[in-house]
Amino acid sequence: MTTSLTNGDYEKILNYYKIQIPKSKRILKWKAEDILSSRLCKCIKKVDPVNEARSIGICTKAVVNRKGFTRGNFKCKGKRSISLKKTRKNPLFKKVEQKQIAGVTK
Repeated sequence: MTTSLTNGDYEKILNYYKIQIPKSKRILKWKAEDILSSRLCKCIKKVDPVNEARSIGICTKAVVNRKGFTRGNFKCKGKRSISLKKTRKNPLFKKVEQKQIAGVTK
């Protein structure tokens, strides 16, 4: 399951890149997505401009996935944009699964 990012997540992104955090939540989201989209697009062009599919996979892992997010739609041509989601682990599912493995079912 995926969930949308919180303001704390956007603040962590800006702290990572050492950018000042704005007071407005709208600007906070815009700045964080802008910095990640620019980093992703620069990385894609540097890694392998001929084979972009390979570059997208490598750069997505380096720029987005290692920070604990999942990349949605993005574009580099024209106005850069990216949509991010946060993966969420469901602890209830793990507990139920462990009980079924042990042979205890309710």
